[in-house]
Amino acid sequence: MTHRLLIIGNTSETCHVGSMFARAAAALDVLVTTNDINWRTYAPSMQYLWGKAFYKLAGKRALEWWSFNQKTASHIREFQPTLVLVTGIFPLTEDIFHATTSVGAKICNFLTDDPWARRLRLPRFFENLSRYDLIFSTKSRIVPNLLSHGANRVEFLFYAFDPYWHRLPDPVLDSEKEGFTADISFVGTGALERLPALEAIASLGNLNLKLYGNDWNNISIKGWRKNPSVSDNEFRLAIHSSKLSLCLLRKSSRDDSTQRTFEIAPCGGCGIYEDTPEHREVLQDYPEYGFFSSPTDLAAKCKWLLENSEKREQMRQLGIAQIVQESNTYTARLKTILEMVLS
Repeated sequence: MTHRLLIIGNTSETCHVGSMFARAAAALDVLVTTNDINWRTYAPSMQYLWGKAFYKLAGKRALEWWSFNQKTASHIREFQPTLVLVTGIFPLTEDIFHATTSVGAKICNFLTDDPWARRLRLPRFFENLSRYDLIFSTKSRIVPNLLSHGANRVEFLFYAFDPYWHRLPDPVLDSEKEGFTADISFVGTGALERLPALEAIASLGNLNLKLYGNDWNNISIKGWRKNPSVSDNEFRLAIHSSKLSLCLLRKSSRDDSTQRTFEIAPCGGCGIYEDTPEHREVLQDYPEYGFFSSPTDLAAKCKWLLENSEKREQMRQLGIAQIVQESNTYTARLKTILEMVLS
């Protein structure tokens, strides 16, 4: 039987999870179609102040949210998928769930974030929890919360990497590559809770330190060069051209692993990871000096690794060996989802 998959997710750029699952579906010969939830695609009103004001007043729902749901429900009835896969925290109307039931499909969510995090909280999303056949959470700590708030079934599922996107950089001129060269870099959104780790590293002094990501301009931090967010080959260059790449977690999101856990090694980077049970599970043969438990521990291990290039290269190769496997791809994750939801 050929599965038919409808993805309701962010597919506006190749780097988003929705796009990665779409490519995974193609690799598995699953017939796939998508409905993009990026507001730049479906909600042009969000370009204007009045549209943003409406969004806030309407419980974080854009003016076009209702029509988007209606069109998606119609899409379900016309396409008749066997599975509807929603990626992330996006609220749906009852029309979506009724349409899914009417065509005999299942609906699940690959939940990429913690919906209880203050910056991400969407009240309407919690009303949807009991309507999903299965929720796959990338955060093991929130599984009990999802179940206690009415979810029928919840399974923990790691993030993954996409070989189309997460790979060694494409060749560029030396002059372009030099712009990404760093002793230590971090690719991720600016957040105050990340400052202690970054400041500890900066205190080592006389290092080439680079940050890439949104929201850093609003945060005061010395010793680090701030850069815009990067994607595609610039993302790969930023990781590959750095002697060490940080994998920092967010306690406010109850992270024990993140997308970056699976992205550093495929891009040829040498990662140093916050010490958690999930990171220990993924990187079982990684050396002790590849994990850190505090800002002070991180700074000490970064200093030692920068002084020991041979150990650093061994650690980089161990990361590649353990992460860059078929079992860690989005294709493998989609196989698991199809088997668990449709069996």
